[in-house]
Amino acid sequence: MNSLIQNAYNSLLRGIQSIGVTGDFIPCELLLTGVQAFPVLVGSNGQVLIAASQYGKGRMVVTAHEAMIQLPQFLPFIKNALDWLRPSPMALIGVHRSLDALSKLLLSSGIEVDPDATLGDSLGVFCRDAYDSAQADDLVQFIKKGGGLLIGGQAWLWSHQHGKEAVLVRFPGNLVTGAAGVYFTPREGEKGIFSIPEKIRNDPSIIQ
Repeated sequence: MNSLIQNAYNSLLRGIQSIGVTGDFIPCELLLTGVQAFPVLVGSNGQVLIAASQYGKGRMVVTAHEAMIQLPQFLPFIKNALDWLRPSPMALIGVHRSLDALSKLLLSSGIEVDPDATLGDSLGVFCRDAYDSAQADDLVQFIKKGGGLLIGGQAWLWSHQHGKEAVLVRFPGNLVTGAAGVYFTPREGEKGIFSIPEKIRNDPSIIQ
């Protein structure tokens, strides 16, 4: 794993000793395939629950459930992620209406955001869930040109309706994150409180 990716990992987890994937939600497992994709949070069984990647001039952070970018327990990580995703310190953060709880969490923490935002050139970072494919191509171009994307969702429920074999190519979030080598999968993810190792996990079972 190169030093640039290790530095990115350090930035995303600055000041964080552990992350608790706990609460009334079930994450999915994330699959990493790209050379720029790397695991940020890995469960005790080796499942990736948070990942990040670079694509073109931009960056993305992907969580295995949208609750992981809305619940207060994740706020320290969310703050780090937004700092890493921003192309410049003053870049505007836009939050899609699907993540209303995130808007409220950030605003109550003194972080300026544009709630109910739509994707546009004025934004530096866009935050949304993984369940709508309407702007998939525009989001990919937004990242490629230098924007940052914070996205969360799970695909196991979608797979019950559309089939497991369709998830990698048809699940809405994967139409965006797949460009950077990160995929939501139909497998349910592990929950628990996971400590953060100093060095990034890069064994072959995680990055394929």
